[in-house]
Amino acid sequence: MEMKKEKPPQVRVVFDGIMRERFEKIKRYYGLQKNADLIRLLVTEKHEKLDLPLELPRFEQINSDENGVKILDRQIHKVADVYIKPEGMRCILDESDDCEHITFALSLPRIREIIKKHKREGWKLPDV
Repeated sequence: MEMKKEKPPQVRVVFDGIMRERFEKIKRYYGLQKNADLIRLLVTEKHEKLDLPLELPRFEQINSDENGVKILDRQIHKVADVYIKPEGMRCILDESDDCEHITFALSLPRIREIIKKHKREGWKLPDV
């Protein structure tokens, strides 16, 4: 499944009264001419203050069930389906039973519990 690239956010905000005064005061303080420059500065400062990671993680679990997990891979902009079967795990995207998507799947608590359950039933799955 191909992932669509998101358009950058565009913001239109109208400041009235005290908010306009505050906005203009901060803009003058930093010596900025453009409203967009102040918004960029404020977003950057808030991001740093919150100590958020600059980039999202490469892998993200989209959903899972007893049969496997869907994993978003931001590096290649695709979704990997990793299936859990009696004979082992299989990544459909990589056509592999040993890839980064399976390694990520094995790090997920819910998938680990599913694997433990199926191993007790005799399935040939990795140790977790």
